[in-house]
Amino acid sequence: MMRRLTWAMIPLFFATGCAPVAVSDSALCSGLERPVAAHAAALAEDGGPKSVVTGARLIRLIDAGCGRTR
Repeated sequence: MMRRLTWAMIPLFFATGCAPVAVSDSALCSGLERPVAAHAAALAEDGGPKSVVTGARLIRLIDAGCGRTR
């Protein structure tokens, strides 16, 4: 009985996991503001050469997508 229930639930998990979620751009960008600033500070403090380059690129992409300039 439990095995049948498990197999019946698998498609449901895929359906709910792949369902589109409505997130506003402004809410996403607002939520990313502090983590981006913390990441930038950490990179400046102790990041290695590769992490500084990739982190800076990531921050620039987020800023461009959110319409911010630094």
